Amino acid sequence: MKFQNLNSTIIKSNWRLFFLFFVLLMVNLEIQAQSNRPQYWYTYNHTGRFSDRWGYGFDLNHRSNGVVPFNSTLSAARMGMTYHTKTGFRFTAGYAWFGTYVSERYRIWLHENRIYEQAQYTHGNSKHNFVHRIRIEHRWREQFTDINSEATNVFLTNRYRYLFQMDGPIKRGPDRTTKLRWQAANEFFIHNKENVGYMLFDQNRTLAGVMISPKGNLSLAVLYQLILLQQPLLRELQTIHSFRITLFHQLDLRKEKKNNVYEVPVVD
Repeated sequence: MKFQNLNSTIIKSNWRLFFLFFVLLMVNLEIQAQSNRPQYWYTYNHTGRFSDRWGYGFDLNHRSNGVVPFNSTLSAARMGMTYHTKTGFRFTAGYAWFGTYVSERYRIWLHENRIYEQAQYTHGNSKHNFVHRIRIEHRWREQFTDINSEATNVFLTNRYRYLFQMDGPIKRGPDRTTKLRWQAANEFFIHNKENVGYMLFDQNRTLAGVMISPKGNLSLAVLYQLILLQQPLLRELQTIHSFRITLFHQLDLRKEKKNNVYEVPVVD
């Protein structure tokens, strides 16, 4: 009995130290990024299953620079249909709309319409999960024809993305009902048939943080994200510090669950 109490105390102490370290890291990055204001991403990610083979998904995304003032930079909505296999693969195709906010212009935002296809593979054990995702995006992007003009053109580019994500449990006491997991991921982007500058890839994202899962089908991920964004005209990489808050919502609409596999929340 004493050993169990000691073990529970150690677990609580380790979790508090981890949480304190995470908060101090966020504050330190916020201070360092004052000259280049950090971004804040707010996402609602919803997935569902109709049957053992078919499912769907959609997400809503809003991004801003800073908290006070709250300067919007981008809003997005994405949806798709998913086919699940017996081997851990799933294939998705869908549509997405992105709106980039324009400052000091008459227009509110620039539109981007995407059609995408992706393949995702998940594997792991009872504690740790590993996700690989390849996504192809066909992007119809609207841009200004001139820096001093309101006229725009729409042009098509193709982009390839690869994501690797992993997660694992954070130990807690046996009396705790809310689950905590750490989550980390890296994703890089490659353009095709477009002048993206002096490097093959134009963007890389590295993420790490905590996922909070109470009882039910909801999970909340709080992540720090480091973005390396290429600026072709300046021939340099821009570093962007960002913080992501994502609410994952999962529904299972199957009447008979022949394949009851844990759905791993994947960052988007």
